[in-house]
Amino acid sequence: MKIDASFVSLHDPDTCWEDPKAISIGYFAKNDIVRLDAETVEEIKKMALETGENVRLSMHQSPSSGFHEMIILQHRDKYYRPKKHIDKAKSFHMIEGEMAVFVFDDDGAVIDASVIDGRKSKMYRVAANIYHTDLPLTDFVIHHESTLGPYMGYNDRVFAPWSPGGDDRSAYLEYRDELVKILEQRRQE
Repeated sequence: MKIDASFVSLHDPDTCWEDPKAISIGYFAKNDIVRLDAETVEEIKKMALETGENVRLSMHQSPSSGFHEMIILQHRDKYYRPKKHIDKAKSFHMIEGEMAVFVFDDDGAVIDASVIDGRKSKMYRVAANIYHTDLPLTDFVIHHESTLGPYMGYNDRVFAPWSPGGDDRSAYLEYRDELVKILEQRRQE
């Protein structure tokens, strides 16, 4: 008899379920105990690279769970609009790739710009009610993200009013590129 209650695979409906309402491709683990293996990370990567979409494996069982831990692959060419979560802190732990995290004051000025790469800098935390964005610097990143639940859809975040909306691709790519320039300037100081 094989004992492996912590196993999870995107392709095994006994261990996780796909959320048809998710903004990106999203799966939830079904079990109370979950182990993340290199094979599962490869499943996430393969699916994301084949579809061109971001892919998320939530290691909790549903959007209503009280604590959320997600393994997320984000593509560099997507827009991650600055936002804040009024009552929730968030942490990022890098698994693969390089990601910049920017923190802003309420007027949109950058107050911190850091790179997490899984080597020199492994983790980053943003407290509740602080505007922030995370931008992949490599073609894609895979990171572990933790925050409190439940997920409340569009009521879960407040987009920064000074940032471009998601409907104008050229505006948001220009904004993203400006943020990356700020990061590069700070790295050279």
